[in-house]
Amino acid sequence: MIETAKIGFFSRKGSFSDRWISYCKERGISYLLLNPFSVDFLERARKLKAFLWHWPHSDPKYMIMAKHLTIAMEKLGILVFPDFNTVWHFDDKIAQKYLLESINAPFPKTWVFFDKVEALEWIHQAEYPLVFKLHTGAGAQNVKLVNNKKDAEKLCQIAFGKGFQPYPSYFADSKIKIRKIRSLKTFLVKLSRMPRMLSLTKSYRSKLAPCKGYIYFQEFLPNNDFDIRITVIGNRAFGFIRYNRPGDFRASGSGNIHYDLNKIDPRCVKLAFELNSKIKAQSIAFDFLTDRDGNYKVVEISYGYQDIAVYNCPGHWDNELRWHPGHVWPEDAILEDILAKI
Repeated sequence: MIETAKIGFFSRKGSFSDRWISYCKERGISYLLLNPFSVDFLERARKLKAFLWHWPHSDPKYMIMAKHLTIAMEKLGILVFPDFNTVWHFDDKIAQKYLLESINAPFPKTWVFFDKVEALEWIHQAEYPLVFKLHTGAGAQNVKLVNNKKDAEKLCQIAFGKGFQPYPSYFADSKIKIRKIRSLKTFLVKLSRMPRMLSLTKSYRSKLAPCKGYIYFQEFLPNNDFDIRITVIGNRAFGFIRYNRPGDFRASGSGNIHYDLNKIDPRCVKLAFELNSKIKAQSIAFDFLTDRDGNYKVVEISYGYQDIAVYNCPGHWDNELRWHPGHVWPEDAILEDILAKI
């Protein structure tokens, strides 16, 4: 029992905090619930040794203040999850480009332009297809295949004109959402949530500024029916594969997850550990695809993910690539790593 540990959580229903609070209650670990949006948060947080919250990419208020507050808490000597190394590049593909290039990670060729004339000159001589991305968006949102120069030019005109709405409409990816409905009960739950979700979508879309003033293209990696996701938490790596959406090149957000260990190349596990030894993230998911030569490339990284997808892994590897069978909640692994440092 760790009665004297001064741990704080921000309780957000449906986030990792649900599990963290249950974990502490079951083990008699004392904790405080604090609201990071309150005006006196930092004053109250000074008494803490650690503060954990699980914030999303979609809510504009988090994107405005969460990274700044993380740095402020670390200046106070508070252990934070997610800490700065874990989160500064979260939901920012431009930041991830610079990070992955700086640590010499295997990464698809990527071009980001901040000048329209320069971008158009490049577009006229580029080889297609290419992948266009906005810097923000999860679940393959804001990612599309560009098949020719004409389509790239249209995107460029928008990027350096009115810009793109970064938050999708509620009915985006409707086919994927419908396919995930497996029962009448699930359908009724989703139906009951629709008014609130429509209201939130309208609110978020009105608050987020359009993405403009840059354009991002990435090398297209063909012949990938699925990606490999390796999630590293401390000395643990969890792996699964995600098959592409039907008739699509994108796996992210498909919901078609499989846990076939024979399809998870140990090279990806080893590479994920090696890369995170440089990134030093507390928890990070790597998405791998192969290039034309069969080499693995990291196409995206993220601290945010669905906990159940990791928990359903039949086991995990340690950094010596030894296999440990058994299900583990990622929230438990994260909290245990924080407790070990207190």
